Amino acid sequence: MTKPKVTRTYGPIHFEDLDPHRFEDLIRELIYDYKEWQSIEATGRSGNDDGFDVRAYEKTEIDSSAENENNEEVIEICPMEGNLWMVQGKREKEIGPKKIKTIISDIDTKNPPYGYILAASANFSKDSYDVFREELRKKGVMEFYLWGKAELEDMLHLPKNDRILFTFFGISLVSKRRTRATEIRSTISVKNKLYRTVGEGHQFYRSILVRDLKDTNYPYEREYKDFKAKPRWREYIAYGHHPLGLWCHKHEYFAYIDKEKKEWDFSKEVDLVHREREDEDERQKVIEKENLVDGVWDFLPRKNKGHFVIDCLIKYADIVIVDDKGDVYYNFPHVYVDFVGDMGPFAGCRKILKIGNEEIDLTENYKQINIFSKKFKKDKFGKIYKVKKILLNSDSLKEFKNYQLDTVYETDGKYNFLNPKELILIDNPEVNSEKEYIQITHKFKAKIKDHIAQTAEPNKTRRSIEMQLGRKPEESEEINIYEFKRISKWQIK
Repeated sequence: MTKPKVTRTYGPIHFEDLDPHRFEDLIRELIYDYKEWQSIEATGRSGNDDGFDVRAYEKTEIDSSAENENNEEVIEICPMEGNLWMVQGKREKEIGPKKIKTIISDIDTKNPPYGYILAASANFSKDSYDVFREELRKKGVMEFYLWGKAELEDMLHLPKNDRILFTFFGISLVSKRRTRATEIRSTISVKNKLYRTVGEGHQFYRSILVRDLKDTNYPYEREYKDFKAKPRWREYIAYGHHPLGLWCHKHEYFAYIDKEKKEWDFSKEVDLVHREREDEDERQKVIEKENLVDGVWDFLPRKNKGHFVIDCLIKYADIVIVDDKGDVYYNFPHVYVDFVGDMGPFAGCRKILKIGNEEIDLTENYKQINIFSKKFKKDKFGKIYKVKKILLNSDSLKEFKNYQLDTVYETDGKYNFLNPKELILIDNPEVNSEKEYIQITHKFKAKIKDHIAQTAEPNKTRRSIEMQLGRKPEESEEINIYEFKRISKWQIK
């Protein structure tokens, strides 16, 4: 006789033991990490809920857009607004198609929510699911979910919801709870291993492969149809430590930033976070895109040229294993984390605008305008001057040769003929040197004191102006400014 195999089974959860308000509390607890919410309101508790128990606002990313008068998309950030979700809880044993229609009738067709969740302690039939979908589509609801008894039990059986299960029903499915001291020791052990593996402080730039603890198909991406949208492993650049975890570069984009007007824009065309392991064809495509976007970004005023950076934090407490060796596919450290929801391995992210070494937190005070187009085309050189030249004195020419000079200054208008994108030679008749072309990227006039105040290195700028003019000018004097970049001979050919 074959020995029977012992399996673990769980009895049914008795939702009927909860009063209606506690059932509402249970549903509210379950939705907290279902989406990234701006706020959750327990409207049913007030008694004046318009038929809904919970009202929630989902955080929105930088994808809210509108069209300007030229039919061009303008992306706006509305951090205090979000998609409205309505949540209804019904502690009832049976809910049929007719009852579902009655419940959904509370939704205002003229002003429907973006999302809707109906959670009940009943088991729904196929007809009930069909009626639920059909009625909500008619009312214009974009996302909707019907959670029955089976779905609620599945959620409560998840390890992450063990606290909720214990709070409401006095049941814990976790066989062994780690003590606080054990958790702290585990976190410290992970932190110290990361210090040894990727580096300490903010002095490192190290690729790591972040892997989902639940994944069993690595390294075969094709096993997941949604891998691109929801990767189970991905290379990130670890660059610094936070008291709670490891900072990683997630995205970096070309950006326009005006600190005075509090305006900004960025191009999502190319991600500037370069990863170690990239397909060669894919890498070439990225380089081509980068050159196209750079062709626009290069000709912005230097004071407005910046980057939009998204950095994310992996908490030490969420890291289960650190493999400091990696493998033949990804020959750098692997970090195993339990991916949860849309954030995956990350506990949170921050969005930063950077100009040089200056970092600016992207807040609601900054308005996004339309600087970068959706489509980029290969840029062409402007007029190439072969006879006319930029004449630099010996000191300025020495700075140029040492790559310490990137702007030409004059007060007499002798280079007024130059325009952005045009090329001209750098020359000095007193010195026998190889001639080099520069391309004008931006041209403008300003008072000397105003221009110096707006530069990243005021003392260096003042010195360069005095060196090129051969004198110490008045602070209120107006100066002509030509920002440029160097052009190699092979680029012209």
